[in-house]
Amino acid sequence: RRLALGIVLLGAGQCGSPVGDGLANDSEELRDVSSDICWHGAFTRERCCRGDDKTTPECWDGTYSFSECCPNADCWEGELFTYERCCGAQHGPQGNEACWSGIFTYQHCCLANATAQSWVDVMVGSVDTDQFYAMDEFYTDAQYGDDFGYYSTGHVLKAGTPSKAGLQETQQFAHFTTYPMALSPHFARVFCRLLFVKWALLGERTPFRVVEMGAGSGQLAYDVQQCVRNNEIGVDPPTWRRWHAAFEYVIMERSPALAKRQRERGLRVVSGDAQTLGSCKPVLAALAASPACTGFGASGSPECVAKERGTPEAGASVVLSNELLDAFAPLKLRLSLYGEVRVTDCMSWQEVRLVHVLPVQELKVITQALGHSEEKFEGLLHDLRTYTDTIFCGMANSTIGKEARAKVKPGTSCVSIALGLGELLNHVDLGVPAASHNMRLRLRKDNKMWGRLQEIVDQLEQDLHDAVVLPRDIYRQLRHQMLRIPELEVHFLHVVSTYLYPVTIGAARCDELSWWFEAHRDRIERLAQFYRALGYPAVHLVVRPGERNFIDLVDCLLGPSGGFKLSIDYGATFEGLGHSLSIDPRNDGIFVPPIPQELMVGLPECHNYWPKCAGRIDWTTFVDFTNLAAAGERLGWRTLFYGPQSALEHISKVNLTVDGVDYGVPGYSVLAQSWVSRHVRHWYGREADPSQKDHGGYVQRWTSFKVLLLEKPARASQTNPISFPSWHLDHKETDSCWQYDPTTVPLADWIPRQGTGDPKLALQTLTSEINDDLGRKYSLAYEEAQLAVRMVDWLVATGGCRSLEGPRVAATLGSQGLLRQLHVRLLRVWGQLWGEEAVLRVADEVFNQLAAPSGNHSAGPPACAGYQTFVALCEAPGGADVMPWGASPKPGAA
Repeated sequence: RRLALGIVLLGAGQCGSPVGDGLANDSEELRDVSSDICWHGAFTRERCCRGDDKTTPECWDGTYSFSECCPNADCWEGELFTYERCCGAQHGPQGNEACWSGIFTYQHCCLANATAQSWVDVMVGSVDTDQFYAMDEFYTDAQYGDDFGYYSTGHVLKAGTPSKAGLQETQQFAHFTTYPMALSPHFARVFCRLLFVKWALLGERTPFRVVEMGAGSGQLAYDVQQCVRNNEIGVDPPTWRRWHAAFEYVIMERSPALAKRQRERGLRVVSGDAQTLGSCKPVLAALAASPACTGFGASGSPECVAKERGTPEAGASVVLSNELLDAFAPLKLRLSLYGEVRVTDCMSWQEVRLVHVLPVQELKVITQALGHSEEKFEGLLHDLRTYTDTIFCGMANSTIGKEARAKVKPGTSCVSIALGLGELLNHVDLGVPAASHNMRLRLRKDNKMWGRLQEIVDQLEQDLHDAVVLPRDIYRQLRHQMLRIPELEVHFLHVVSTYLYPVTIGAARCDELSWWFEAHRDRIERLAQFYRALGYPAVHLVVRPGERNFIDLVDCLLGPSGGFKLSIDYGATFEGLGHSLSIDPRNDGIFVPPIPQELMVGLPECHNYWPKCAGRIDWTTFVDFTNLAAAGERLGWRTLFYGPQSALEHISKVNLTVDGVDYGVPGYSVLAQSWVSRHVRHWYGREADPSQKDHGGYVQRWTSFKVLLLEKPARASQTNPISFPSWHLDHKETDSCWQYDPTTVPLADWIPRQGTGDPKLALQTLTSEINDDLGRKYSLAYEEAQLAVRMVDWLVATGGCRSLEGPRVAATLGSQGLLRQLHVRLLRVWGQLWGEEAVLRVADEVFNQLAAPSGNHSAGPPACAGYQTFVALCEAPGGADVMPWGASPKPGAA
């Protein structure tokens, strides 16, 4: 609802800036404010800005100044950098080369016809912000760092030392559960079946080596190996013997505490970080140290020799992860939409970093508790005051800072001024400009802008009275020293304040992100066009640099013989996540999962602001599956499947032929082997007991658990291990059958579908009734598309493919008796999980789609998904067969 309201307000023009920022022309660029205010008649930018503030004094009458109106105003400083020294005719057609660096070019400074310098660059350009905590650094330290990492220090696990029996309990975590634990052993058996299919598709590769990255408590690894060892999916005995003999499983784990727990459960574990290619060599060494390689006869065998990269004999066949990618360190970026938007130019972006501030009195209390002498405290305080003054007064004394200082109370601290200006960027209604001269003009003449700044700064002055900024290294040192004093650590979390601040993207970060800018250029440009047309000043995006590194690591492990990468996590597509972040600048893409009350005792309020309890609680983010696929595509990989995690389950039997060998792959159903618990509901995509307080009773489901299956191909295209219809990873590739897209933010999908060509015109047709219905409509479609897939899969398993052919379906729809009989069968199995109304409605939609003469015509997503499931199971590629419902697979071991 907040997302919809924000779009509606901005789209309706109710939040525009008071000096006329808005759409400039057909190119839909947000206006340079000076174009509206400064230039009239003979007074033009070409005449008045080609120089410095002394070149054409007749242009400035005291009402408007050179620094407010000219985009090159920041080029000139004192007597060293003047127009004459840099642009005089004596220096030739490109001016004085000694004057030019970065944005300061001849075109920009002498001709005033290039993009103006960002005011953020002006603020931070003269100071060293390296000691501001990068978001990905802080996230990594608080999750995995040795000093205060939630996973590395063991806070993730239940308190106490587990007994031998306790090691076999499925619930091992203190804060949360995962599907491998909550649905043990059924979740693992679904994986086990899929791994068997992959083994068959790889020509019964031997050894068939599986690497699980970030295995948590080890439950999935334990259950999968039990499944293989005991043939719990019911493969025929001869095939099972070959499969069992080939199968090997290794965990790569970053957390020492979790690795210890995994080893205690008898699992093979190697230390490594999934976000670095450097982990490849130790994992390959662990694979080569297989039990099969321990005897004398194994000496020199190719499968027992580890090299720099995976080999056909000693590489991995499958790399899988479950709820790992959401822990990859995120980085938040801001792209201004003013002027020409150059999405691949790092100078168009800012990176958000963290600043920690601590009251001096609290610093004294903490250092005394740590045993520091008074002399050591005074020395530390002197260093911190020097750092705070050097950095933040340097920012407050920039041309932007001086304009802000003139509007706030005398004596206001430099820290409050600098942080207050950064906070303005979160106030979307102000339309904060990007260009430094525009910002100076707004601060001088826009009373709404400087009035808001005064309010923000006044509050900061109260909160930060006599406080110092902690550089990143000092913050780390304090947390390290508090590691063994948990009460002091909790006190520190109460009294330290954390602020987010935009900074210029440095050269190293720019190099790291260059591939990302190029890979998503079209998607970023579409987002920019959409939000600029609505009057938004910026687009916000989150990138996890580790995602690309993860794919590079998997590529190294799989080696030249290829294989599969399978990941399950909560997340969405690039554009869906971009919409959710851009509407609310305070959304950093990081959230705190629900925390048991007993773990919150003594801690500050952690839910409302994610950095507050760093290291004592878990954080998580939504995975960008588009980005993972893009990282694979640049290596020549194929995306085989993207969609809800429930698609991993396959109820019907599959008859498969690979290289002339026939396989009968049994189906497996979680529901048939368990009961309708809360976790089983969620596994199938059903939101249990939706709250009536949240959007009419329906929460948005588009970020819930997905699976992404990628293949590093080493042979011709073959059968997809997952038989069900894949969803799109790019909005342009949305299924043509779908009448709307429930996999993204509802209003962001609804607006372009109105066909107006102008988002503001589309919003004029948005009534409160339509807006209220969107959440329910999209949420139900997201869930019920999964019901449709599973329903058709079950119907094939219990009645065969012929029962769903068009003429038979039409006959069923035309007979009240046959239709009633079908409804009774469906309700008996699915009614408790989904409810009678949903089961019957979706069944009728799917059957009407199957019976339609034209086949797969445009319809709601559930009807499309059901039809496409029938095609995949029964026609192309086909191979689905009946499977007894509810019968446990019979072990086939001899």
